Amino acid sequence: MSIERILDPLNPEQREAVTFTEGPLLILAGPGSGKTRVITHKIAYLLLVKKIDPSQILGVTFTNKAANEMRSRVEALIGANQPMPWIHTFHATCARILRTHISALAPSYTPSFTILDEGDQRDAITQAMKELDIPSEEISPGICASVINKAKDELIGPEEFREKYAGRLDTYLLEIVDRVYRRYQAVLEKSNALDFADLLRLTVKLLHANLEILNDYRDRFRYILVDEYQDINHAQYIFTRTLAERSENISVVGDEDQAIFSWRGSDPSYILQFEQDFPNAKVIELRSHYRWPDGDRIFKAARDLISHNTLRVKSKDSSHLSGEGDNIQIYAARDQADEVRAVAREICRLWQMEGVDIDKIAVLYRVNTLSRVIEESFMRERIPYEVVRGLGFYERREVKDLLSYLKFIANPQDEISLLRALERPKRGIGEATMSIARTFAAAERVPLWEAMRSLVGQPRDLLKSRQVSSLKEFVAEMSGWIDASNSIKPSELAQRILEQSGYLDEILKNPSDDERLGNIRELIGQLREYEQAENATLSSFLEQIALMSDVDQVSGEDARVALLTLHASKGLEFDYVFIIGLEEKLIPHTRSISEGMVEEERRLLYVGMTRARKRLYLSFAHQRLLYGNLMLNNPSPFLSELPADDLNLVVG
Repeated sequence: MSIERILDPLNPEQREAVTFTEGPLLILAGPGSGKTRVITHKIAYLLLVKKIDPSQILGVTFTNKAANEMRSRVEALIGANQPMPWIHTFHATCARILRTHISALAPSYTPSFTILDEGDQRDAITQAMKELDIPSEEISPGICASVINKAKDELIGPEEFREKYAGRLDTYLLEIVDRVYRRYQAVLEKSNALDFADLLRLTVKLLHANLEILNDYRDRFRYILVDEYQDINHAQYIFTRTLAERSENISVVGDEDQAIFSWRGSDPSYILQFEQDFPNAKVIELRSHYRWPDGDRIFKAARDLISHNTLRVKSKDSSHLSGEGDNIQIYAARDQADEVRAVAREICRLWQMEGVDIDKIAVLYRVNTLSRVIEESFMRERIPYEVVRGLGFYERREVKDLLSYLKFIANPQDEISLLRALERPKRGIGEATMSIARTFAAAERVPLWEAMRSLVGQPRDLLKSRQVSSLKEFVAEMSGWIDASNSIKPSELAQRILEQSGYLDEILKNPSDDERLGNIRELIGQLREYEQAENATLSSFLEQIALMSDVDQVSGEDARVALLTLHASKGLEFDYVFIIGLEEKLIPHTRSISEGMVEEERRLLYVGMTRARKRLYLSFAHQRLLYGNLMLNNPSPFLSELPADDLNLVVG
């Protein structure tokens, strides 16, 4: 591999960023400027030119899709079968560290810990609330989860929550969440389970509590590269800073104009203060943009829009843009029906008359509610579509049911998965039986599974004979599957569970459950495919899907128009993009206005506009039925910030 192959495809700014290897580096990279190319070529440069050991390089990003793309590009540059550095998401990186060291932080945990998804977390919080006799009508598990996740992202544990959140919540909510947080964390520890936010929080806690482990990782990761730095939250910021403090060989890539995730803790101020954190940092701006081969009018208009923000790096406005390409189409609709008819009509024209590949088209919106009328219109017009970030495959009931068995088998302390498996299919084991089992487990200080085994293994007066019989049958089944997991493949284990548990028979009894059966077959097919990989285990499969983001679950199997929110469009690009619902109170959203987040709403529209490579369509409706109310609307004030010369207005 010659150095020319790494550097020749790069423009001067990209080449400068790739070859700057010693010291902190901030790369400001707008949409379509080749930031992934810079990161991957920089890793290849470190490996092949600087001869850095792969184990000393850490690359982190936000989605598995992005991490896989980075790994495949690096492999293409350095050659197949070469040792690879760590290139993972933040959560996967921390999970890998904790698999090795979590016992040093919390002896009650083992390396086989389960990682909870959002649904599992809600179940665990619901369980904690039930144990505390807090009715869900009083406060929803979702609200508790939101506050707890925010606290964890700020590295605030249950023991310090009340003190740190005093004054930030009203007294009643503070009291409830404080109790729920403590009990929820106890449920997690008892189940040998972590939620997403704990992966970062506990890793940072581990590094700060154990100097030997911290120094080991500082020595190991002498070169750190962080993608999408504008999206990091406090925990991710502390994690990367902690690892980079010794070598300071940290390269971060980002664009503060695309910071749109404050609702999940992301803070664009971290990218703006990078030079304060590392005073000798070098700053390189990628000024060339490659997303718009037919003219940069779309980017020019989007940049005019974002120039109204104050929280940004002004120098980026100095680069010259030609303003060539198709005008941006703005449709002023009478109502929502008129709007979706116009969108469907234009998509049919592009697809059937211009021969545009339909999977090159996307419809974006601010709130999920707007997808309903689009879906109805597309069904009438027979336009194939896919709702991106709808109900994800791994969130479907039957998939979660089967996974609960597999999760428990991989981690027999996982009480959350055990309870879900116990309920599906029904086995005649009711709440009275489980209440006795929980009380026994608490008295004996053993996990729930051990208590259940003990209750059926020795005659006791605690349960009636019918209760013992039902519980004994379940314990025998589950024990058999745990034993079998050591000798058969995960896909064979899943098939055995389906057949022996009666779950498959339950689905086959109902002819309308073909979709559920298909989802189960798809999951088993995924297990079989995963088994072909080297060192594939049930535990590694479960971790992979637990760490999967919504974007990673986009099927992409058939050609379809993508329907997705503006937030979900981040990181994607399409030839033709329609953004609907550009009205006051929708964008900027009413809630964002009241919370002083108008600049983030402008960034959100900027992100949506820059997803379009060839043609951009914007639309608003003068009246719209939303949330059961007929709303009379003014156009979004953001539309008046777009350059008039680049627009073509059509009135419906």
